[in-house]
Amino acid sequence: MENEKFNFAMVDDEDVVQPKQLWALEAFTIVSRALGKAKTPQALVEQLCKAVTNMPPYMKAWIGSVNDDSDKTIEVVGSFGALTASGYLRDINISWDASRPEGQGPVGQSVRSGETTIINDIGSDKNFILWRDRAYKHGIRSVLSIPIHGNSDKVNYVFVVYASEPQGFDDYHIRVFECLAQETVARLAEFKPLPVAARYPET
Repeated sequence: MENEKFNFAMVDDEDVVQPKQLWALEAFTIVSRALGKAKTPQALVEQLCKAVTNMPPYMKAWIGSVNDDSDKTIEVVGSFGALTASGYLRDINISWDASRPEGQGPVGQSVRSGETTIINDIGSDKNFILWRDRAYKHGIRSVLSIPIHGNSDKVNYVFVVYASEPQGFDDYHIRVFECLAQETVARLAEFKPLPVAARYPET
């Protein structure tokens, strides 16, 4: 991974520059190593999710595969997160079909729009009501979903991060997440076949 693609100094508040820069540098370093050494998709995804959940308030992350089946499902490829968030993704139903309730959340929105989607407060966003009780139970308060394109305009994957507090995402961290996700999925494409949640236990 070429770290020069990301501007580590891209932050205005001098009081938080150093922690944010150190976190971003560490995240890029972890993922860079995984890109070169990971032998399986599981290992690569786990290292990405570990890297971004290494600093509060980020408590859970996962990559999902965007499917073209009749229900337009999104399947979890792999995840990692805090113990309190363990089990959140188990048997979860997420879609990118705008006509289905499961497609109204940030993940479905980001697939359809092709743009990063954020829910800053799950308690006040009506589009997250289907998963609200589950999220509260696991300590989740805000959500970020990043669509990841392949060689065409089609969104092939999503990278989703959960935070333990409302307003958990700022521009600096969003940019870090977007860069890391794009690099990771480019490497994932080299693995065949790419497993989904049924073959990848949630962590």
